[in-house]
Amino acid sequence: MFSRPENSSKRQRGLRLSRLRSRRPLRATGIVVAVSSIALAGCAPVGTDGSGAGESGGDETITVGYVHPATGAYAGFTDGDPYLLSYLREQFADGIEVDGTTYRIEILDRDSGSDPAKAGELAQQLITQDGADVILATSTPETVNPVIAQCEANATPCLTAIAPWQAVVFGGGFGQDNPMKWSHHFFFGIEGFGDVEPRAWDQLETNKKVGVLWPNDADGGAFRDPENGYASFTEKLGYTIVDPGAYENGTQDFTSIISKFKEEGVEILAGVPIPPDFVTFWTQAAQQGFHPKIATIGKALFFPQTVPSIPDDLGEGLAFATWWGPTFPFVSSFDGTTPEEWIEAFEASPEGEGLTWNQATPQNEALFELLAEAIKASGDPKDKTALNAAIDGLDMMTLAGQIDFTSGPFPGVATIPTVVGQWQKVDDGTWEWVVVDNTTYSEIPVDRPLAPIP
Repeated sequence: MFSRPENSSKRQRGLRLSRLRSRRPLRATGIVVAVSSIALAGCAPVGTDGSGAGESGGDETITVGYVHPATGAYAGFTDGDPYLLSYLREQFADGIEVDGTTYRIEILDRDSGSDPAKAGELAQQLITQDGADVILATSTPETVNPVIAQCEANATPCLTAIAPWQAVVFGGGFGQDNPMKWSHHFFFGIEGFGDVEPRAWDQLETNKKVGVLWPNDADGGAFRDPENGYASFTEKLGYTIVDPGAYENGTQDFTSIISKFKEEGVEILAGVPIPPDFVTFWTQAAQQGFHPKIATIGKALFFPQTVPSIPDDLGEGLAFATWWGPTFPFVSSFDGTTPEEWIEAFEASPEGEGLTWNQATPQNEALFELLAEAIKASGDPKDKTALNAAIDGLDMMTLAGQIDFTSGPFPGVATIPTVVGQWQKVDDGTWEWVVVDNTTYSEIPVDRPLAPIP
């Protein structure tokens, strides 16, 4: 269940929407959300246990497995999924027609609990026990990579999103001589951080020393890679990386890392910590006198509930690479919905009451947009080889932006652009982020320049 704040009235929602219309990109209420998995099977009955198993699909049913972290450390990526699945129920109610045959769409969603081992187990069960024709997965390499491994092992088409593509490809053991054969992933890569964040840093005078928070996980390993990692981009732009070494997710004492940053005179902070770890680190940094001029943090700051949870308004001025917001020039292939329209619909929905939209849910919708188009283009969506080949040829606009699997940067990978956003607290006590640099994606308007952390 999720909490509802005292100010979640229609009047407050209307105020949020009016500010969105004036290009206020994101408002946060400080809610910590726990979302339970919702089963969806088109208009078909679902299992009495809520698992979504229902009646088994026949030859004219496309069974879609959807693995997502509805609970656990990465649940922030999917707090909009109840709304999304409700929307998809309506979208797929009449099935999809392919060459005169209408196929029922049965979606079996499964909660990984933010556990990599469980994500892999669920994918295997969906393929071998539930008869899934295709698997979709989202949110961090910890969910995506184990699912891809099962799809590759079981020759099942796979669509994934929201993880740096290098962490998926190289972190999953793939390479030029060993490409993914059954899997397709879209998101930005490490270049979406390392080649974008320094453009914002350039706006302020610093000593160009960058302290990094790279955990001992798939993301951290990809960012630390000497050839393709973060430093390969930032150092070309004149910045020096100060790496205190990998730390374990769930670390409670960051004193040694903070001390290293202070000793090295670090004035810029970057990294990809999980939300609770960053809150712990940033709180301890303030207590121990580490005060960088700039902080651009991936993963943790993607979520609207992270910044308000940091005590003493220490979230003011934190920045991050962002890939979606109300001013982005994207439209849904389902119904032409724009980002601003999507936000309004979400915040007015029963599932969105008391929540603030986040930029992950539209990527999750795009997975299903891509799948729908591939089903139509396959000729025979029950033929896994044909469906997989159809995904190969996708190049289309979605709510998440243009997704093009035909041009790389790696077989089975499509990338999306990023800009830099910065959090600020507004007069009514809530939080919003605004775009402060668009050097690498000029189609997005800039709200104001980057400001130093107060």
